[in-house]
Amino acid sequence: MTMSPQEAPTDAQEAPQETQETHVAEAPTSAGSSRGLRTPLLVAIGCLTASVLLVLASTAGGITYLVLEKRAAEATTTFHGATYDFEYPVDWTETITGAELPDPDQVLELRSSDETKYVTVLDRTGPIMPKDACNEVGDIAAEQGLGTEQNEVIATRDVAGREALHHRAVTSDLEGDFASSVVDTWCITKPDGVVLFVAQTFSDDANPVPMSEAKDVLDSWQWTLGEGP
Repeated sequence: MTMSPQEAPTDAQEAPQETQETHVAEAPTSAGSSRGLRTPLLVAIGCLTASVLLVLASTAGGITYLVLEKRAAEATTTFHGATYDFEYPVDWTETITGAELPDPDQVLELRSSDETKYVTVLDRTGPIMPKDACNEVGDIAAEQGLGTEQNEVIATRDVAGREALHHRAVTSDLEGDFASSVVDTWCITKPDGVVLFVAQTFSDDANPVPMSEAKDVLDSWQWTLGEGP
């Protein structure tokens, strides 16, 4: 739509050869030609602007979707125990009975939608110490064929102001739907006993990965009914 650099000097050289009358007569035509060139240019600019706005809108929509998707993934619901509350992912399903560690003191079992993650909570009341509870967990793991590579207390951590022993059982030679498993148990002391928070993950290969969400659950833990530290 615009003239090339080679054409511009030629028109400028020819312009002085025209008469004054020609200049007056051709002025409207020249203006009309300028308007003719300007109109498609404005249309092109408008289209470009619309395209940019469309891209920005699409990008913003994508960002909004990602943010909403992240928020949905982080959504939680709250479990209310007898003396404690904690939050867990909203897409985990609460089941009635335990599959991996059945026990009369069990108060909750959760599982992920793909059934590779299980959370079990056992609330034991009585003269039992966290160390004894963790040893019992190790015995149960051994009986169930879990913990063939590792079956021991590995650390301690704070859970809402109370010390918890962290026991881990790892096996990579499971039979059945999955090849391996990691069972992490936190034996949390309470005034009248111990709470066992058990987080188990299964894997299709021989490299099981501990449950990453377990830390978030323990970080959200709160003692209730005057059961603080």
